[in-house]
Amino acid sequence: MSFEETPPTTEIFADDLLAGETALVTGGGTGIGKELALAYADHGADVAIASRSMDNLAPVADELEERGADACATTVDVRDPDDVDAMLETVLDELGDCSILVNNAGANFLCPAEDMSANGWRSVVGTILDGTANCTFAVGDHLIDRGGGTIVSMGATNSVRGAPYHVHSGAGKAGVHNLMQTVAAEWAQYGIRANTVAPGVIRTEGVMEVMGEAVAEQVVEEDLAADRLGTPADCVAVALFLSSQAAAYVTGSYYAVDGGQLLAPTPM
Repeated sequence: MSFEETPPTTEIFADDLLAGETALVTGGGTGIGKELALAYADHGADVAIASRSMDNLAPVADELEERGADACATTVDVRDPDDVDAMLETVLDELGDCSILVNNAGANFLCPAEDMSANGWRSVVGTILDGTANCTFAVGDHLIDRGGGTIVSMGATNSVRGAPYHVHSGAGKAGVHNLMQTVAAEWAQYGIRANTVAPGVIRTEGVMEVMGEAVAEQVVEEDLAADRLGTPADCVAVALFLSSQAAAYVTGSYYAVDGGQLLAPTPM
């Protein structure tokens, strides 16, 4: 079986799928976050993007507006609750609402567990878990006040198994998974849905800088049921579904987008 490339979402979903919605995408200036932001604009949403670097955000904001969206770009350190509050205030001032939160900001580096420093641990867990929590709580208060909304958090498949050389990332993403399940249970009464999209190995510039083509080929041959690495488009399609009314009865769920990496290897 060949795992064909996921088509552009404009070929799958209606152009007005998210009409009337306003999405906030953290880490929206590069990689999967950028592709998420552009896809939300393609399907009718106004879009705010946030990260630590305005240099990354500014050209994406221009492209969002070229696609017909009202756009907002604002810097944020998601590890700082006060900074997150300021981010949300900027988004509400410029776009008037926030109905969809996409927690995508992340950090990672390779390190054996025995060599992990306290600063290294905090830099990654602080961004992945604390950052997701800070954004979820801040935007969650707004969603409660407005009568509902949607939260989509980008997890990772290393959250549900061992994460060799990624102990900080694996632990942080496991926390994100539980956080989404917990707020899904608590906030359903307010009309809020919360779900996790968990990518496996996705071919982005950052991932390939770390892996290289040789390792990527080995992963495909030895670790995946699919015959290719994932692409940002594979994650975007799932996130759009979860953000839309097509997923009106879906909350607290965990969607692995990993080409079957979590499956047991086939015995030879």
